[in-house]
Amino acid sequence: MSLIELQRERGAILVQVALMMVVLLLFVGLAIDVGAIFGERRNMQNAADAGALAGAHAICFGGDPVVLATEYAVTRNEAETAVVEILDGFKVHVTASRPMQTRFALLIGLNTVNVSAEATAACGVATSGCGLWPVAMDQTLWEDNCDDVFYVWDDDKILDCSVYDCDLDDDGDDDIVGGGDRGWLDFSEVVDPHYYDPCSQPGCGTAELKCYIETDYAARINLPACIPGDSGVKAAAWQAAGTRAGTRVRIPLFSSIGCESGHTCPGGLTYYVTKFGCATVIDADTVNIINTVTGKKEKSKVIIMDIECADCASSCGGTGGEAPGEKDLKAVSLID
Repeated sequence: MSLIELQRERGAILVQVALMMVVLLLFVGLAIDVGAIFGERRNMQNAADAGALAGAHAICFGGDPVVLATEYAVTRNEAETAVVEILDGFKVHVTASRPMQTRFALLIGLNTVNVSAEATAACGVATSGCGLWPVAMDQTLWEDNCDDVFYVWDDDKILDCSVYDCDLDDDGDDDIVGGGDRGWLDFSEVVDPHYYDPCSQPGCGTAELKCYIETDYAARINLPACIPGDSGVKAAAWQAAGTRAGTRVRIPLFSSIGCESGHTCPGGLTYYVTKFGCATVIDADTVNIINTVTGKKEKSKVIIMDIECADCASSCGGTGGEAPGEKDLKAVSLID
């Protein structure tokens, strides 16, 4: 091969190498842009999630869901635009987007890329809740007596209202809830393990009951749950309830007594909890219950509660996205 031919071949190789370097640099640049786009999409996903949750929270607890969803997506999480849709009256869908300036893709004419993400949250039927009182109530009895006052009897007797006058306010409805329709619950083995619980103690003790009554954010329970309990007298819990007058609380509601649990309390009872309800504590007091057979008055310790089925929601619960009824505890979660 002559010197001239060798020089020509080397020149051709240099041109090929130069072209390959350009292509390689372009691919590296595009990879950098793609990585930046994925990072920006994570930011927009955070914005969409925050907006959807804020909108669903407004549906549950009050406020304008569109305004709040837009504020959380745009103002607080830096999306440029947020398209907010209210679905079926209890779900909020948010599409958050923001244009991103490319660095290398502009070499092929792509100056900006619109990055977007979507999220849906619901104010739906609560499938979990926290801040629960360890006082289980019969679900049917509870829902049949919305907007009425209950007197929760701190006694293990199954109250026979054909013997006792259970209508304390003379409105024609029984007001006293006795041992067969309520139970003191031991949450210690059914609390969500991923949720900090300052009250959980083994052994069905009254100290645990007292702590749960005094604490607003303990005991996150996922439904359905089989929870051990006791129908007996719990004076410490009754006294603690008296300190919460005027407080709105969340109550576990059971559909049946008797289920498969890992342990039992001394009374051997278990409660199958399938829903939650809300009530406002009025007082813990003693009342006179008249024995209609003997005519005698019997003093009884009771927790007085106003059952409130409307606008019942938990700020630290979760939902699977089922539409809530007027008697359901509501909670907020991302569902898509």
